[in-house]
Amino acid sequence: MMKTRLITTALCCAVLAACSSPPSQPTQNDNQRLQTYRDIRPQPQRPRVPAKDTFNPALADSTQVEEWLAAAESADPEDAAGLLLRASEVLLRDGELARADDVVSPLSTEELPPEQALRLAMIRARVHRGHGEFSEALDQLSTPIVEGAVLEAPIRTQLQFSQLRASLFAIEGDHLSAVQEWIFIDPLLTPVQQSHNREAIWASLMQIPTQTLIDRLASISNRDYMGWLELASIAKDNQGDIEAQIRQRNAWLSRWPTHPARKDLPGGLGELDALIVERPNKIGLLLPVTGRYSVFGKAIRDGFFAAYHDARSQGAQVPVIQLYDSASQNITELYQQAQTDGNELIIGPLRKGLVSDLTAVHNKVMPLPTLALNRIDGTAFPSGLYQFGLNPEDEAIQIADIAQQKGFKRALLITPEGDWGNKVAEAFSQRWQSLGGTVVTSANFDARQNNYSKNIKQVLQLDRSERRRQRLQQVIGKRPHFEPYRRTDIDFIFLVARPNEGRAVMPLLAYHYAGDIPVFATSHIYHGNTDPSRDQDINGVYFVDIPWVFNPDSAIRRNIREGLRGSDAYQRMYALGVDSFRLHLRLKQLRHGGGQVFGETGTLSLNDLGQIERELTLAHIAEGRAQTDMVPRKAESDLPAGAAATR
Repeated sequence: MMKTRLITTALCCAVLAACSSPPSQPTQNDNQRLQTYRDIRPQPQRPRVPAKDTFNPALADSTQVEEWLAAAESADPEDAAGLLLRASEVLLRDGELARADDVVSPLSTEELPPEQALRLAMIRARVHRGHGEFSEALDQLSTPIVEGAVLEAPIRTQLQFSQLRASLFAIEGDHLSAVQEWIFIDPLLTPVQQSHNREAIWASLMQIPTQTLIDRLASISNRDYMGWLELASIAKDNQGDIEAQIRQRNAWLSRWPTHPARKDLPGGLGELDALIVERPNKIGLLLPVTGRYSVFGKAIRDGFFAAYHDARSQGAQVPVIQLYDSASQNITELYQQAQTDGNELIIGPLRKGLVSDLTAVHNKVMPLPTLALNRIDGTAFPSGLYQFGLNPEDEAIQIADIAQQKGFKRALLITPEGDWGNKVAEAFSQRWQSLGGTVVTSANFDARQNNYSKNIKQVLQLDRSERRRQRLQQVIGKRPHFEPYRRTDIDFIFLVARPNEGRAVMPLLAYHYAGDIPVFATSHIYHGNTDPSRDQDINGVYFVDIPWVFNPDSAIRRNIREGLRGSDAYQRMYALGVDSFRLHLRLKQLRHGGGQVFGETGTLSLNDLGQIERELTLAHIAEGRAQTDMVPRKAESDLPAGAAATR
């Protein structure tokens, strides 16, 4: 309820701000249309002058590069710079990063006219991006000289500049800045380009926390930007109450009759009405509430009903729930009983074996839509089966994606011995290698034998360094001044470890001269509750985890913590229960490709196999506390398809 009030208040403020001045309407003149959006990205206001060089590298002949380079040797400085820039731009187009960088190495932005300074900065930014140096690339595009030169450049160059900078912001996880750049260029694109551009806007908005969207609304004046932020906050709110979300959406449509997002509402917001008609009125919940797995089943049950009562308290219509103990009888008979009782949807079972038993009987079509709370192996499943679980392999895959998006190439794996560590490491390796990455080497540890130091030292090749010292000492006959050094062919470490294991491994990495190597881990390294005194030992580690553990002040989590003693041990199971309730409303929306569910276990979507995929929150440990980070996005082309050729 509190979140809804915050959004409602923020939207009202936005309306008042919007009413204080008429909407900005771009004119047909490109330069005037750009000027309309200057309040998104403030820059020095200068009169625009014609650009001297309107060269388009996309249309150039690569055979001319050598001619330009030869001509530059005898040309005057400004003409020589233009020829070098032309050659470098074509080399970049053809993927020759090193030579493109070398060609413009004599040039300096401070000594060039504005148009040439801008082109040089963009060349160097692309070179840095090609090497995975995204922060350095942004630095090239953020100097006063370059930002001033943008206003004097041809429209095509301005488009390329904004798209390049937007892509870099997104890669770095600065999604608000990326959105600002994409909104800035949107009026200048063709309809096809706008479609791609708006997909990029929405994808980045969906990475931004709801509270950040709300806070930002109070400080902006640009109409289109404001409308995008409002719509994004609506899409991420009221995940358990479709009626409330529809009311917010309809109010947005009334306030924004000409907004660019209105024509084709993103994120499945246009399909919400159909969900009300199709939602189930009675649900069977199949969970183990007795026996060996009862602690997990009860935690999921309690999370489910916490979300149920939270939705009902806010006026949402909720279904009738019938609970069945999946540990009490044969799962096939229990499922049949749930069907006979008139349930329209089944949630559960939890155990993989029971899910397999059901699919063996119903191998083509499930009698009822069924949201299983685990995932089984296979490549084909019965129609109507949805699989939802907290699989550690999913986390390993996301870590591989994040590492690739950050420009890393070479990985070192450190995992515990045993089936669990091997499965997670295998999932990571397969994904990492499919992305073009290399697993340089790997190391296992056995917590029972406390062999962390020996194995880490060996995999970092410090033992080789020490053997070289010993041989040198034998040759010269005295102890030389010596400092061991580790291998240098590693970009990052993928660590699979539980909290106590992580607290042992991280200090040893620093001790063995590897403290400067980025370390990425699965959620297992973090207990889920703030414990600075103990988590100081995992300072610096990056990991992915469910949003639930980073939001201790949420009403549902607070109610569970206050009402259930010992609930801290099963936080992730409660979150699974909460999201299983929210998903029952949205399965058909996900099945038809309509957006995402912003849940407590991650941002949820559905793949072609009927499996719920989760995008988790990226965080790192600083001073013993978990701090969330923005998830980076994959590097994309500098401009939507065809933009360079049409302007």
